[in-house]
Amino acid sequence: MPRPSSLPSPIRYGAGWASRLAYALLLGVLSAAAVLLAAGADPATRADGLRLWAFVAAGVFAVAPPNVLFPDPNVATLQRLNWAPRRLLRYHGRRLAPLVLLVAVPAVLLAYADPGGPLRRLGLKTAALGQGLLLILGAALDSFVHFATLGARSQAWQEGQAGQWYAQAVEEQGQGVDLPRGLVPALFATTRCFVVAVAAVVATAAGAQVGTGLLAWGPGLLLLGWAGARLGRRRTAYDRHFYHTTAFYAEVLGGGTVAATDREPVPYDALYWVPRRWRPAAWASVRQLDRRLPLGRLVAVAHLGLWLFCIRGVAPAVITTYLLVIFAGQVAAGAVLGTPSAAPRAFQVSMQSVADWIGARTFVNLRWFGPHVGSLALVVLFGDTYGWGWVGTWAAVHLALSIVAAAAVTLAAEGRTRATA
Repeated sequence: MPRPSSLPSPIRYGAGWASRLAYALLLGVLSAAAVLLAAGADPATRADGLRLWAFVAAGVFAVAPPNVLFPDPNVATLQRLNWAPRRLLRYHGRRLAPLVLLVAVPAVLLAYADPGGPLRRLGLKTAALGQGLLLILGAALDSFVHFATLGARSQAWQEGQAGQWYAQAVEEQGQGVDLPRGLVPALFATTRCFVVAVAAVVATAAGAQVGTGLLAWGPGLLLLGWAGARLGRRRTAYDRHFYHTTAFYAEVLGGGTVAATDREPVPYDALYWVPRRWRPAAWASVRQLDRRLPLGRLVAVAHLGLWLFCIRGVAPAVITTYLLVIFAGQVAAGAVLGTPSAAPRAFQVSMQSVADWIGARTFVNLRWFGPHVGSLALVVLFGDTYGWGWVGTWAAVHLALSIVAAAAVTLAAEGRTRATA
């Protein structure tokens, strides 16, 4: 009989190969952009770039962790294994690690990528990287602690034991967001995590301008230490937080009694631009995706950032990197549609062919094609840096990414099922 250590692990830490491919491509794009942007830059410029990257990281960690961590795909197995709270905490942190690496690796390249003088002014580069990593890791840990322990608060809101003031504002005054009450704490958490992380970034920049090293290091150290202390207080009871939060998110995202049914789904007729052959599958996929990720709001915020960068006259290389991240991230979100909960394998294959699923998911990825092109057109109309050829190029890039992402997700889901059937 094989030893327990030699048995295959029942826990699946990572996603399928399509998601891994999307992750690797995004990491490659970000890393290449960091190398190009940092080439020849002086330490002060690198420090500014790292603080700007920490600002972007603040937005990532304010939105992404609940989508990465919950609902946990291994929760049934974990309940049977009955791991200790500290081991559950290590497991949960390991699931967030790829997201942290996605942000940290480009930061390292921003600090050290210098083909003309890799060892020149190494101390200043290291100091800038240290301050940036403190902000990034602090934002990641703060968001992790806040979202991972949100289950009890969300359940209290859903059951009417908390948040009565918000219910009164929505029901009597018509204010607030039209969401199930249990989801409101998560919405507040996103804003709160982003504001805290941005405040630390701004404080670090102010400290660097003063010229005192302690002031530049202090905000990141305080943020990381504060989040670490909160996590330390909860580590002995982390199993309660883990199971409570993942159960609540599973109920919300899985169609339970607190599912987000109050939000009006996209009408079938709104997908008039999808060919009739693929429209039913595309409509069902869009509804699935809307329940998991608020892409509309994220796309809108991303383009507000684009307009801000263009108004400030940011270098074209930065704009190119930023648009690559937006487009790649938007189509990569379609990997959610390849998960077993969203796409039961045998059912999917029985409905239509692999080629048809690629076509349907391509149009799902193209859902935001019009807003993307419209936003770029506004940049051309109100500026003289870019022309219509630039808009056409990015339209082609988005089309290509949509097809590639749809093919990758489908081949990893329905394609694999078809091959093993």
